[in-house]
Amino acid sequence: MPTYLCHGFRWHRRAIRIYVILNDLEDAASNWIIGPATSSSIVSQFYTSYDFLPKVAPPQEDESVSIKAKKDNEHLDDDLSLPPSRVAPENDGVLMHSWSAVKLLEEYDPEETVTPCRPYAYVADHVVRIDLSADVAGEMAKYYEKMAGEDGWIVKLRDELQKGEPVRWYVVVCGDEVRDFPGMSDDEESEEDSTSEFQKNKKGAQHRDLTNTSGQTSANLSNLVSPFHRGYQLQHHRHGGHRTMQLCRRD
Repeated sequence: MPTYLCHGFRWHRRAIRIYVILNDLEDAASNWIIGPATSSSIVSQFYTSYDFLPKVAPPQEDESVSIKAKKDNEHLDDDLSLPPSRVAPENDGVLMHSWSAVKLLEEYDPEETVTPCRPYAYVADHVVRIDLSADVAGEMAKYYEKMAGEDGWIVKLRDELQKGEPVRWYVVVCGDEVRDFPGMSDDEESEEDSTSEFQKNKKGAQHRDLTNTSGQTSANLSNLVSPFHRGYQLQHHRHGGHRTMQLCRRD
């Protein structure tokens, strides 16, 4: 499951819902803000509302994570560097928006089935995906070196979204990167399928009841006719979906 080291603050779920409503973000799902459409909608609104957010230059290949050919005499045990992530940033729900300095995160435990979502999400200005391990001190040093003189904007954003919430380092575990939220058409289709299946089962049960009842009635009438009406026979007739029985004289 993906784990992230991030620097930022907690954004309370109630405040998220209010923000989504006040800004009329129709594509945003406030209970899971790292969905592609939701995160893009919210972050775009951030940049529209707050002119202090920094612009991000196009990403460049990081030489530190590029795959280099090993020397013939170099053993795998001698290579202490971390391999690059198998998940490209554009395929990561948190890192996919390379044009934004603001990153949104959710923590999620798939084994927890009591609440639909956590009471908060995260807003960060620095995020590192941890596939195996991370040099925490090294990442912190890298952050403070990069943000020297510009580290005030995350505090300003915090004051706009969740004033009083501390800005600090967090390790966030998200046990489910992709969660599908069906639209109205999917819900209606699901309801129609459920209704159709219910009606099918109901008709099957009614048919079985009718068959059993008819069989029992036929047997009872046969028992009634046989001892006393030797010159008669019981005939069955079907009219549409109905079944009738008639006592007739034998030819």
